[in-house]
Amino acid sequence: MTTRVLRVGGVDEPFNLPWIRAFNAGAFNDLNVEVVFSSYAGGTGALVEALDAGTIDLATVLTEGGVTAIGNGSGIRLHSAWTTSALRWGIHVAAKAKETKVSELKGKRFAISRHGSGSELMAYELADQQGWKLNDNKFVVVGGVDGAAAALPKRKAHIFLWERFVTAPLVKQGIFKRVGEIPTPWPAFYTAARPGLLDNDADLVDEVVRRTLLHGATLAADTDVTIDEIVDRYGMTKRHARTWLSDVAWPTAVGIDENVLSSVTDRMVELGRIDPESLARAHAAGSLPTRATDMPSSDEIHST
Repeated sequence: MTTRVLRVGGVDEPFNLPWIRAFNAGAFNDLNVEVVFSSYAGGTGALVEALDAGTIDLATVLTEGGVTAIGNGSGIRLHSAWTTSALRWGIHVAAKAKETKVSELKGKRFAISRHGSGSELMAYELADQQGWKLNDNKFVVVGGVDGAAAALPKRKAHIFLWERFVTAPLVKQGIFKRVGEIPTPWPAFYTAARPGLLDNDADLVDEVVRRTLLHGATLAADTDVTIDEIVDRYGMTKRHARTWLSDVAWPTAVGIDENVLSSVTDRMVELGRIDPESLARAHAAGSLPTRATDMPSSDEIHST
């Protein structure tokens, strides 16, 4: 029997450590499928492009990025919640920038990995909270963390939003200065599938993700080993690795939360990130749920 290959993509961050643990444990050996993981420095925007192009089959994407892509016509499908905890975005400027607080950043340009990425969408969320108006000339596409590390000191852009623990080494090195944080008002990550994958292989994808999530749930079982692995693999300090590990939570079962997705959709429409006509087509196709309830608070998310 021919072994199938399931190509998985994600950013090289500890949120994807369960995939690495699952590979190393041989979690998929009896499924007649070879699961391979590729790292994408460009974040959710790059992952959505790869899924739509069929370059990869499955990816862990930011919830707001996946929802926005589908709402604007992408053929990808959200498959399952990947985390039940929020993401703590750090608000960064160049280490030598004169600004020391978020309120001083009005009118400054954001470095983003690409359009449609979480770094762009959360810039709109931050601007809305601060009462700022944004337009296209307030964004500079830099491709990811490395691009931002080059752009901010040269003042090609001024603000960069990224997961605060991932950027902690750059803050320590004196490349970035963190002037604030903004947590997502929703669970951080979902798995997303390329167009057509779930039509024929939903059971296989369910089982692969279920087994991988089991490894996510066990990360905290041996805290010292996990922390050492995070430090070695991702360059965090032990203190930051311990805090990251205490903050993240994984679902206990495969599945989506329609209330969460509806609430995220509503927020992205409110921020002008989803075109209503495209959203209507996504609703008609069943790609996004249509019923919204109150969005869970950040406290509720963090306590999950």
